[in-house]
Amino acid sequence: MKRRGSQFFMPEGYCVKCKAKKEIVDGVEETMKNGRKAIKGKCPTCGTVMFKILGGKAAAAAPAAPAAPVPQTAKPPSTT
Repeated sequence: MKRRGSQFFMPEGYCVKCKAKKEIVDGVEETMKNGRKAIKGKCPTCGTVMFKILGGKAAAAAPAAPAAPVPQTAKPPSTT
């Protein structure tokens, strides 16, 4: 949600029911499972849920710990 002058500007999204780009009403910013930000709201005309993925990640992910080395299994010596 951005502010323009004294009004708040809600981002536009595509309504699949109306098949048109419209302003998202009652938009709430959410974080998806993969860490990206998105806005979820309703279409002003038909009330269908609209969802728009925003650019960038919500927060930098903590660096993952290095994986433990996989132990090698010893092969029995061949008897040929």
